[in-house]
Amino acid sequence: MKKIIASLLTAAIFIGGCLFTYHYYYGGTDYYTQITTTGDHDTTISSDGVVEDIYRYQQTAYNTQGDSKEVKLQEYRSNPLKEGAFLKLVVNPHKGVLRWEEVDKAQVPQQALSAMTD
Repeated sequence: MKKIIASLLTAAIFIGGCLFTYHYYYGGTDYYTQITTTGDHDTTISSDGVVEDIYRYQQTAYNTQGDSKEVKLQEYRSNPLKEGAFLKLVVNPHKGVLRWEEVDKAQVPQQALSAMTD
């Protein structure tokens, strides 16, 4: 019986540590922003000769309560992000913007939307 309890306790600690680590590296808070510029464009050539276009954006993003945060977004793509597009960003406090997706204006929380337009 003691071995079973010890095994369950060890498994619970391991799973808890895995969940904490996953959230630490890949979790974040949702923020919303609207693209207002074409971003800073830069072109680099990788070691294998491929030309890469990089667009860098520094935006003010707002969470669901309307609190603001300055975020940096770097995109490797051939065209800049569409001006006027609303983005939902997942921002990690340790790594910055992890991922983003374009959303409709209706999907932006009202407090974030009103903070964007002020």
